[in-house]
Amino acid sequence: MSQDQLYDLAVGLLAKRDYASGEIRHHLSRQADAQLVQLVMERLLSHHYLDDARLAEREISKQISKLHGVSRIKQELRQKGLDSLVIEQALEDTDVDWFDICLKAKEKKFGDRLAADHAEKVKMVRYLQYRGHPMSAILECIF
Repeated sequence: MSQDQLYDLAVGLLAKRDYASGEIRHHLSRQADAQLVQLVMERLLSHHYLDDARLAEREISKQISKLHGVSRIKQELRQKGLDSLVIEQALEDTDVDWFDICLKAKEKKFGDRLAADHAEKVKMVRYLQYRGHPMSAILECIF
């Protein structure tokens, strides 16, 4: 596959949705050798077709609307192939009250009431941990 064909393939993928540079690199590496992929990646970056910071901000907003916590958001972004420095910077730039997100997630699933017994507390903790909320916020929400 030539460089122009590989570039056209990448632009075609990016026309459908935003991809992280890691995802695009993975797709392209199945089609051509590493040197050719690197040339195409540089060309995509120079034209600003790939912007990991923009993608991270968009994904963080989407995950917050789903009431996910910090660790779940980081996991989702890493799965998309984003660099950990980009993830950390995007989370720093996000102005959100993580306790409030945890409280909303708890109230959406369990309502305003407090846990009646130990089994219900365990269920709440497990649910909020799965959604990526820190233990300090979880304990503050359910007690």
